Amino acid sequence: MYRIIDWNELWKAIRVSSYERSRKDRDPAVIWDKRAAAYQRASRDEREATMRDLGFLDLRPDDTVLDMGAGTGRLAVPVAGRVAWVTALDPSGGMLGVLRERMQKAGRSNYSCVQMRWEDVEIDRDIDPHDVVIAAFSLGFYDLESALKKLDRAAKRCVYLFWHAGEWRGAEEMMLYHEVFGKEGIVRKGYPDYIFPVNILHDMGIYTDVSIYPAAWNSLYESVDEAVENWVTMHHPEIVDRSPVTAFFSRVLRPDSSGRLVHPAVRPTAVIRWTKEGENA
Repeated sequence: MYRIIDWNELWKAIRVSSYERSRKDRDPAVIWDKRAAAYQRASRDEREATMRDLGFLDLRPDDTVLDMGAGTGRLAVPVAGRVAWVTALDPSGGMLGVLRERMQKAGRSNYSCVQMRWEDVEIDRDIDPHDVVIAAFSLGFYDLESALKKLDRAAKRCVYLFWHAGEWRGAEEMMLYHEVFGKEGIVRKGYPDYIFPVNILHDMGIYTDVSIYPAAWNSLYESVDEAVENWVTMHHPEIVDRSPVTAFFSRVLRPDSSGRLVHPAVRPTAVIRWTKEGENA
């Protein structure tokens, strides 16, 4: 197939333009271990987004499911209630620790955790092929083509990717990023959108179904100060002047029925899916 653009090489070039993204590539566990508690606090009211994502998945009672980049178990925990077995893979022990707690609270025992970087995994040695493979917002690899090939090899029936469409944050929050990081700094934050994995897969001979939908993410906090601390921990621990962050959350947070403060955000999201040859969706 004739290529005008090598999408994987373009993805790599964008990746190496950012020190932060390169640092995550080297040791993602260090980054996410520090962020695990903050990530869990920010995603306490994730039901709407989770139920929407689950609705895209063709899951069967006897399925085995691999959740690559499972994090704190936003999808792995409810998926375990619908299938025979879930393997949760993540490089961060801190994130998997939260996932185990959530599995226990949900009464689930039909799962295992694998703490590894996806780049280091060998299929049939570290991970057996699973009926269904899920990668939800976990495609931050330097060599995306290699990561996608491995996801395809890991799946017996189908693969589902969830990734952002357009900007990686909502319009209002992107204004905060511009204020904090500046015009030049903002291009080194976040990741290229869904069109990159779609085109890389196309060049691999994998032709995907893509749906774009407005994903609602409601982050809950006890106070403006907690929201600010969480945002700083997740996005800019070295920040000196927190006033733009404080002003942002003072403006956008709204009380919910329980008295906590909610940050409602809608982010255009893509679900990219393909079924293995010879399998029925």
